[in-house]
Amino acid sequence: MIRALAFSAVLGLATGGLAQAQTPAPGSTGQDDDWKVAVYPILVWVPFGIGIDVTVPPSDGDSGGRGEIVDSRFDGAYLGGFYAERGGWRVDVDGLWAAVGGDRPQLPSLTVDVDAIYFHATAGREIVRDVFVTGGVRRLALKYDIRLGDLPNFSRKPGVWDPLIGLGWHRVGKTLEFHGTFEGGGFGVGSAVDLSSMLRVDWKPVSHFGITAGYNILYFKVTDTVRNRDFEVKQTMHGPILGIGLYF
Repeated sequence: MIRALAFSAVLGLATGGLAQAQTPAPGSTGQDDDWKVAVYPILVWVPFGIGIDVTVPPSDGDSGGRGEIVDSRFDGAYLGGFYAERGGWRVDVDGLWAAVGGDRPQLPSLTVDVDAIYFHATAGREIVRDVFVTGGVRRLALKYDIRLGDLPNFSRKPGVWDPLIGLGWHRVGKTLEFHGTFEGGGFGVGSAVDLSSMLRVDWKPVSHFGITAGYNILYFKVTDTVRNRDFEVKQTMHGPILGIGLYF
């Protein structure tokens, strides 16, 4: 019940503000009543920092085991999204696909392959100039293929909905935009822990078109119950992002 209430409260913060988008925020100017919208059709994320720590539960008489990768592997990642801002309210939506993995050659050897897909949406209210308090959700759909020592290959597809709260800093200018966010969530509703942070600069050399570059960090801890045993994974991905934006 507590988890359901926490999820409902954060979701309400993320969506309820849209109905009041015309209300000016404290310290806002008349220009804030104009829509500011950007679409990012291409955002390439290169997470060169990848950490994966897995715990495989016992099964069919084996003892299970735990391991952390040493050599990470990046197969590809893609981000895309948009934001809309007006009258002290802001909405951000984005999606991600990433194929990563890694190995540990030391005994017991470990190989992990991961396909991660997430959908992320937040709504924010401006509390001081360019600073927003935010609430929203992240959907994580994961697929793990794990080979640990002499154990049989182990595959799981956990999927969770994580409520999120955080802060955002967004300064939108004619030529340059600066964006920074920090969000935390999960709270045991979906993931046990879900943390992310992003810094990005948009340069708009011509009207309605620009280039964006920055850095993104994502960490989560997910537990999936298998035959009354808990499969647990702690995963970190961080690295630069680069893409294009369309501004209206």
